[in-house]
Amino acid sequence: MNYFRYKSPVPATRAAAIILFFTAAVLPAQISISNPAFPPGESITYIRTSDHGNEMVEVEMRLITPDKPQAQQSARPYYEYRMESESKDMLVKLDADTLEIFYSEVWIKNTYSTIHRINEIVEQNKPTGPGDLLICDGNGLEVRLRGFPWDRHNRAQLAFLNGSDKFKIELKIDGRETLQLNNTAYECRKVQLSLDGFLGSFFPKSYFWYTVDKPHILVRAEVAEMMGEDAHVLELVSYSASH
Repeated sequence: MNYFRYKSPVPATRAAAIILFFTAAVLPAQISISNPAFPPGESITYIRTSDHGNEMVEVEMRLITPDKPQAQQSARPYYEYRMESESKDMLVKLDADTLEIFYSEVWIKNTYSTIHRINEIVEQNKPTGPGDLLICDGNGLEVRLRGFPWDRHNRAQLAFLNGSDKFKIELKIDGRETLQLNNTAYECRKVQLSLDGFLGSFFPKSYFWYTVDKPHILVRAEVAEMMGEDAHVLELVSYSASH
């Protein structure tokens, strides 16, 4: 049984929170994602371009090792993925091994309001089939795909935990390209995300470029409006990590 809880907006911040709970036992997806050897202390800067203009996007990844489990959370290590920009902030928590997203917060900011949404995955038993990739939370999908087993699979069907099964979204490798950014050449896999089947020819596609070498950094993204936000292009400006 799935159920939703809504918290009234907070007047001081004009924020709303939605918490999604899913009950049942955990079952693995047919295609498994694993940690691509994230280095500690990643810091990434992107520039985001859309019809509304340009903005800088700051991303940080850090490994958290809890001393003791908290409510609805085990003591397993996890990553905190933080993204900050003028229009949107995001916090995502991912299992350190499977990169499964079990918690996310998103702040959508505009001139007149800030919308705050919280997703928390408590338990799930979404059935999946061969070639499916289970997506429990679409927030932070771009970082989770860094752990996709590209060397063993060149495509997958995304099975969204709380999504409709009527429309299938396909992920597939669309070849390799070398991108030249900031005087640096990046050999990348070009990944296409689109509606599967006949309908795919009528709707825009999204593209992501990940480095072939680990830890498979996202170098560029061309995100269609159908992805749940305005169409935009994201491009790498700088990358650093502590070793």
